[in-house]
Amino acid sequence: MGAASHYLEAEGIPTTGISLIREHTQQMQLPRFLWVPFELGRPFGAPNEPDFQRRVLSKALDLLESNDGPVVLEDFPEDAPESSDEHPATWACPIAFHPAPEERPELVTATLDEMKRLAPWHEIYLERRGSAAMSASGLTRERIVYLLGELADGAVSPQVETEEPMHEWLRLGCDDLRTWYLEAAQGQPGRGSASELRDWFWRDTAAARLIGSAATTLLAHPNQVVTLLAGRALVPREYFPLLMPTADASQ
Repeated sequence: MGAASHYLEAEGIPTTGISLIREHTQQMQLPRFLWVPFELGRPFGAPNEPDFQRRVLSKALDLLESNDGPVVLEDFPEDAPESSDEHPATWACPIAFHPAPEERPELVTATLDEMKRLAPWHEIYLERRGSAAMSASGLTRERIVYLLGELADGAVSPQVETEEPMHEWLRLGCDDLRTWYLEAAQGQPGRGSASELRDWFWRDTAAARLIGSAATTLLAHPNQVVTLLAGRALVPREYFPLLMPTADASQ
């Protein structure tokens, strides 16, 4: 889409677009793009929320009237609402992830233990669906967890078995981890809505706390692209008070 917008603009046709990854849009110097703080794959936020989706679309189309340029990149000021596409409240995760604070193990250990307990449910998900999401980062889940632990402890440039830049493997690794968790949750009895699954991951899991801890530390990273990723994309803004209490949710 970015290449297409450059081509169309060169032919005198104004374009606008929606960006889910702000730093990529900045690097490509794309004209008239709206960055939205939503999950990957949801450029208009939540499903079945037409009023909210119209606001996103209207904001993107408003950029066509901008006199700034040649590059215009604005931030959408709202988080996605809870989806109205709710299923009957029959889904519940029977695994409790709330040990008392004084009993909580170190986050890497807690996350690895959590994954072991979820693995049978992921196998059930795989049997039902016939396939699971492929790793986008090329890293194993366990490797992602250890890398997040290193970053949370202050590592600036951990050794990684990939040629991708740090901000890319970090983003994709967190996506891989979250996707696996949500697949495992869908192996549970009942059926949870998208918002229930999302809330479960970000509020109830050690993996989310580990991502939040790494993101908080990375806010002081010397690489500005990594800093932007940590402050804008690794944790949804609505969960900042829980997982990144020192972060600025207005960014």
